[in-house]
This record gives sequence, C-alpha cells and structure tokens, in this order.
Amino acid sequence: MKLLGIVILYYPDDEVVKNIATYLPFLDCLMLWENTPAPYSKRLDLTPLGDDRKNILTEGKGINVGIGYALNKAVAYARENGFTHLLTLDQDSYFSSHDCGRYLQAIRNYGEDKSAIFSTNYFIKSQQTSMYPQAASVDEVSSAMTSGSIYPLALFDSVGEFMERLFVWGVDCEFCWRARGKGISTLCFKDILLVHDLGYQKKKRRLLGKEVFPNEYGPARSYYNVRNGILLHRLYPKELNLKSHLRYHFFKRIVFILLYEKEKSAKLKALFCGYYDGLRGKTGEWKMSDYII
Repeated sequence: MKLLGIVILYYPDDEVVKNIATYLPFLDCLMLWENTPAPYSKRLDLTPLGDDRKNILTEGKGINVGIGYALNKAVAYARENGFTHLLTLDQDSYFSSHDCGRYLQAIRNYGEDKSAIFSTNYFIKSQQTSMYPQAASVDEVSSAMTSGSIYPLALFDSVGEFMERLFVWGVDCEFCWRARGKGISTLCFKDILLVHDLGYQKKKRRLLGKEVFPNEYGPARSYYNVRNGILLHRLYPKELNLKSHLRYHFFKRIVFILLYEKEKSAKLKALFCGYYDGLRGKTGEWKMSDYII
C-alpha cells in the first residue's frame, strides 16, 4: 500500500498540527489543501512534526473551492505519483494511541486491493460515545464520512470522481451510495476509533422537558445541509429520507436558532435559501450576497 493522505484546511487552529501527528508517520505523503481564502490563510507551524514534515506538501488556490474539488485534485496527484490508496481526513479529526497503524494493518489483513471503501468507527467528542458499538468486526454500512475513509485508487476508475457541484455537505455519502450502486461496499472497522465531532455542538439545552443538543452550524453549512439533502434525495431516494432530513436540518434548526443560537437572521436566511435552491436544483457554491430576502 502506498498511501496519500489529504486534509482540507479551513480556518485551522493550532490543534490541527497535533491531529496530523497522530497519522502522519503512517503515510507516504500528506497533502494539506488550503481552502481558507488568501487574505485569512496562514502557514501552519509544522516544526513539532519533526522529520516527518518533509512528507507534507501544501496545495490550494487561495479561495474556498469546496470539498469535492480538493479531493479530486488529491486523486489526480495520487494517480500521477504511483499511490495505491487515498486517506481523506477532516482537520479536527485524530486517531488515539496507535489506531492509525492498527487501521492500516487491519486493511492489509482484510485485503487492501479489494474493491471497497474502508472506514473507521467514530468516537463523537460532544457525545462521548462511538457511532457504532465497538466490536472486532468489519461490517458493511450505508455510507461513511470523508474523515478516516480510505479509497483504493482503482475505485475512481469504476465509480468516477467526487461530486464537486455539491460543494460541501454530502460529498462523502454520495460517493458511497454511487459506489454501492456499482456493487462496491463501504466497510467499517468497528474496533478502530477516529476521534471526530459532528458540527459545532456547544451546549446542551432543555426544551419541553427534554435534553437537546443544538448543532450550531454557521450560515453556509446550514444552507448546504438543507439544499444538498434535497438534491441527494432526488438522486438516492432509498438512501436519504427527506422528511427526516428536513425535520432535523430545517424545522428543528429554525427552533434552535430562534431560541439558542447567535447570527439568527443570517442562519434563517441560509436555511430558506437552501430550501429554495434545493427545490430548483441549484448546485455549486452559495453566496448569501446573491439573495435578497
């Protein structure tokens, strides 16, 4: 296995370097793709990574090009430079202890050249629990998050590239669902944990006698969650239940925003723009300034 990793940076903080240190020694090369707009981007201090930092290359266009575009650039680089597998990671994710090494060895034992998407179990920080019960098993799942997924390069010849026009939310599950339609499974190694978090959950609240945990996404992410959910339901109606999706990402968010969150007007505008654009099939990047509400 010759492994290229990619981390997409977007206004990263200093913790990113600590996160990188948990998997960099196990990679042949790591691509840092800078999606922070040029006036605000800053070079990370990679000194704490020691000699391993020589295996890091930095790419980007000085603008936010979305998730799919950056991932496809990593696929192209991997193809051109003889890599066999691609590991995709979020900037705020990290492996505990030696789990990255265990993960790669588990894939080798399973069959690294098999036609499958490999993924980890996720330890959700805000909930202090794993997404799936930990078990010494490799099980098929419907889809996996971008972070922690490993793709044999040969998959992209049969499945195609990541869907750039979604821009942010849903790029990962769309690829998994498209692969599944071609008979390619997404496999979860349930005893391998990747520490991750879902959104921007900050504080638990009480609502009508029940404990709730608002997912305080910013305006842009709120928009993509709604719009892309509608778009993906049209493509994969059996995989995405639109009523459930909108109940959480649209209707509940309206309540949570009004009661608990900041940037109320911007977030509400984003939700309604996302709903409108989803219905009319708009794709690509969203700019709030293009809408008058």
